[in-house]
Amino acid sequence: MRKYRKSVRLAALSVLLSVFAHSAEADTLSKIKEQGFAQVGFSNLTPWGFVAENGELDGVEAVLIRAFLASQGVEGMDGVLTQYVSLIPALQAGRFDLIGAGMQIRPERCKQVTFGDPEWISQQAFATLSGNPKGLHSLEDITRKKGRLAVVSGGAEREYAVLNGVPEEQIVVFPDLATVAAGLRAERIDAVMFAAVSIRGFVKTQSQGDIEMVTLTKQPVGKDGKPAIGYGAIGFRKGDDALIAAWNDWLRKAKQSGELLRLVEPYGLEATDIPAEDITAESLCASK
Repeated sequence: MRKYRKSVRLAALSVLLSVFAHSAEADTLSKIKEQGFAQVGFSNLTPWGFVAENGELDGVEAVLIRAFLASQGVEGMDGVLTQYVSLIPALQAGRFDLIGAGMQIRPERCKQVTFGDPEWISQQAFATLSGNPKGLHSLEDITRKKGRLAVVSGGAEREYAVLNGVPEEQIVVFPDLATVAAGLRAERIDAVMFAAVSIRGFVKTQSQGDIEMVTLTKQPVGKDGKPAIGYGAIGFRKGDDALIAAWNDWLRKAKQSGELLRLVEPYGLEATDIPAEDITAESLCASK
């Protein structure tokens, strides 16, 4: 009898834990719908998130998340610009419901957050002063010509630079791309490396005719020895399965209908910047 009662108690506990886990997964999406807004963290990184001339939060991730929320019957978004490196900790601490930052799906990040399926694909590019004074077209050029390379704190570019032979003393870390333009003009750095779609937006918004985008003659390689092609996605807390499923469903339909391209084209993205539907966050995390 005691064994039976113990088994019943354990079974009941298992059911309760299962119900709790299910509720936890649906909690964030339900909370967003009930309160009528989502709390979203963005990095100050053009074209992903920035303050427009009218003082409103703008950018690729902002416009996509607003469109997604509207599809869920949610009209409000409490968007906060913060440093790139602070986004994941703030998401984990519950200060944000999701984060949009032009963030690439990376092995260590897959352990910390669950990514939505990728919205964009990009290779790396440089931005330099107009005319590219030092003739920098690859990381090999940075090393050989003793160029000073800027990277954004928390981004994948520092790892790429080190893996491809750039000495640490030639790497300068900035909090965000918004502060890099001043570094270029003051000649503290010779180039900044970031995802090409971000560099395109950076030059468009920051250049006064004195900064240009440089296409690399050779892409850096990652730990697997393959060219470092990045896939960017929205970040969610682990366990927020209902919210993640809703986002992925909306994103898939937006790709199929052309809505995704229509939303991102004003920010400089093109059809070739959008990954195929069969490339998922799950497959990218598993292959890293």
